[in-house]
Amino acid sequence: MKKAVSCLIMAILLLCTNISLVDASDIEKGNPTAIYSPDGIFLSNGNRVDLNEYATLLFLNGTLITDYEIIIRNGRTLVPVGLFTQELGASVDWNGSRRVVTIVKSQKEIALAIDSNVAYVNGVAFDLDYPAIINNDLMYVPLRFVAENLDATVHYSPCLSPEFTYYYETQMPISPGDTIIRDFANIIIDEKYDFSDFITEEAALKKTQDICLEGLENFSKSIRENLLNSNENPNRLDDEIEGIKKEIDRMMYIGEVSRFYKFTIGPYDILFDRINEKIFFVIYSSGTIVKEVNINDTGLYFPIFIVG
Repeated sequence: MKKAVSCLIMAILLLCTNISLVDASDIEKGNPTAIYSPDGIFLSNGNRVDLNEYATLLFLNGTLITDYEIIIRNGRTLVPVGLFTQELGASVDWNGSRRVVTIVKSQKEIALAIDSNVAYVNGVAFDLDYPAIINNDLMYVPLRFVAENLDATVHYSPCLSPEFTYYYETQMPISPGDTIIRDFANIIIDEKYDFSDFITEEAALKKTQDICLEGLENFSKSIRENLLNSNENPNRLDDEIEGIKKEIDRMMYIGEVSRFYKFTIGPYDILFDRINEKIFFVIYSSGTIVKEVNINDTGLYFPIFIVG
């Protein structure tokens, strides 16, 4: 029964999740929203991206990227060269006779020959751990080497380890602070930001708590009205609502990842975008649901009755 209710919740939240299968250049940065199940990512336009238990998720500037297949060879990640032209604003030139691709952005020019372990950055030679290749008629280039030479950062985080600590006295594991979706390995690419003039961790935590409490007030009002309309005791779930308030009051900072401060209240992790100050719940149910916090959402805390 619990599993069936969890699936129903995921289906309902799917209708409210604002994401579509498009290039990251066409959507707002800092958008990790989706429903992540063990075998696929579910998108609000009805599309599904199939996954397996060993899948690696790709995020760019905090946004989930589903347009590019990732290849991992000898521990090195390769991506189609279009990732850099579409999402990082580079230009690409292909010399078919020499089998050389040249990637240019600002003052950087990167030249990679297919199947060669030597690349050139502004004419200077560098050894590669793995060369550029052709796969299914697409050109794949080494992600970290190209991204870092285009002044982006690349971070890899594995999926949640079985060796974890628990959130206070609960049975909810604390996520690694440097990952976005803990159930999968993450590759996280970011253009470099100077966050020194943005909101501090302490101010972000306080703002998140205030918004979560406001959302809880609206949620509890809706719960009581629904119980009353069903001829039930409107205060029947007061203890559960008070329990959620307790977790909000002791919300915990667990790290920084991409654009986000990362907090947790146990069954929910929370991503706070330091640039636009949007807040996302990362909800652990039968899958992982990421949704933007809307204080007027009457179902905002509904999954917590199932998972926590």
